[in-house]
Amino acid sequence: MGLITELWHGKDLYRIFMNQECERQTIKGKVLDVGSGIKLASYHRFLKKEECATIENLDLGFESNSGKKIDLEKDFLPRQTESVDTILLFNVLEHLYNYSLVLSEIKRILKPGGALIGVVPFLVAYHPDPRDYWRFTRESLERIFAAVGFSDIQIKSFGYGPLSAGFSQMEIVLPRLLKIILLPCVFFGDWLITKFRPKMNKDKFSLGLFFTLTK
Repeated sequence: MGLITELWHGKDLYRIFMNQECERQTIKGKVLDVGSGIKLASYHRFLKKEECATIENLDLGFESNSGKKIDLEKDFLPRQTESVDTILLFNVLEHLYNYSLVLSEIKRILKPGGALIGVVPFLVAYHPDPRDYWRFTRESLERIFAAVGFSDIQIKSFGYGPLSAGFSQMEIVLPRLLKIILLPCVFFGDWLITKFRPKMNKDKFSLGLFFTLTK
């Protein structure tokens, strides 16, 4: 994935780092993308797909097949128990005040050994859709997922350093060409910081947290 190309196409730093993590993930079997919208999201083009993988979208506002309204904070997911191989949950949990229900429902409809792959923002600006409630840490996600009963919980922060984190907060007001000019300088500055502070905890400056779980 070309960084400059993605910037030119309007992707912000958070999405670029998130998509880089997607390139490391393989989805298989019957895939359900919860809270994605009715069309395939941009991150789908970065995920590796097994030949037999089929993707279906289940949005916050409606169920794509029947048109039935669905509230992820109140309603059960309209899928049979242990009927889905892989579930995607990208940038959804921060918008749900009652996120416990959708997580328990995801575990219910996943087949044994099925995977949940998702991401939540951390140092990302307030973005209501229609609300924005939470920012999760690695520790909070580990406890939340364990309480639901998931195993093999893997959580990885993504970002680069303090300058990149600051840049992500201001890039919304920058012209696209200026972003392309400035970003190499930002990355170089973060590289220098890591050289002088090799033990610095990069989690302090993560833009988001990517997680993979197994039922």
